[in-house]
Amino acid sequence: MIMIMSANNRSYKVISLLIKALFLIFSFHYIFQKINQANNTINFYSLIDYSNKIYLPAVCLLMFVNWGLEALKWQLLITPLEPISYSISIRSILAGVTVSIFTPSRVGEFVGRIFFLEKADKIQATLKSFIGSFMQLFITIIAGVIAYFVLEIYYEIFFQTKQFTSSNSAALLIFCFIILTGSVIFIYTTRNTLFINYKKYIDAFTNYSISELLVVFGLSLARYFIFSLQYYLILNFFGVHAGNVILFSLIALTFFVTSVIPTFLITEIAVRGATAVYFFSTISVNSSAIVASSVLLWIINLAVPALIGSVFILNLKLVKD
Repeated sequence: MIMIMSANNRSYKVISLLIKALFLIFSFHYIFQKINQANNTINFYSLIDYSNKIYLPAVCLLMFVNWGLEALKWQLLITPLEPISYSISIRSILAGVTVSIFTPSRVGEFVGRIFFLEKADKIQATLKSFIGSFMQLFITIIAGVIAYFVLEIYYEIFFQTKQFTSSNSAALLIFCFIILTGSVIFIYTTRNTLFINYKKYIDAFTNYSISELLVVFGLSLARYFIFSLQYYLILNFFGVHAGNVILFSLIALTFFVTSVIPTFLITEIAVRGATAVYFFSTISVNSSAIVASSVLLWIINLAVPALIGSVFILNLKLVKD
């Protein structure tokens, strides 16, 4: 019996090691492949506006604030299922970035998070992760639509060659609002009847007070402001200049499009770069600087945290013995 248990323990350890190795191999391969591709096509150093060189360390510092706020949000969201410390929350967030870096539209983020939970139901925990992601997406959509109206009303010249109309933007805003409001009302009114067999999963969306949801919304809004500021600083770092209102509006539109378009691991950076060029070409003909800004933001906000998160994945016990 002891020999069988010992063999099982070894098997669990081997399986756990293999899973972690696959996570790290895929993550490292994807990150360094994309960085190498960018480095072969863009001369980053020649594009730097050295009068704004102080912006780069500022962007790097803001990266820690960005993910620190996300850790606070995750800690709040998961507390009804399993209270966790801020230390565990930040480790789970960074591990989630490591796993998500090579998955389509970063859907693997929740995987890294739930491995740090010991007692919580994994499906419920995943649903709670989606709450935070949906809140962030909703802010991105609303900001993007508002940015469009700002540019159309006050800077209509920017969209003379763009295939957008105010009616389409208004329709999108109304559609998002109806879907969000309708979904919330439907879940609350039918959770005890229609979905009785799945009540514990529905409750994962509904067991928060209004004040708690407002805190989650506030943290999501703060994160949005921070990575918008990062983009603004990087654009200036590479010499892409314009008025603040124009730059932040174009940033909002870029985030909007890259958030709602599904991307696969082989196209993510290409989609980011193409979207950025599409919008920022209205203020700059230097497409290389625009693409460089998009790539550098990806490196700082995703690639570097993913490399940090790999340390925490190594210490995880992925398979329970």
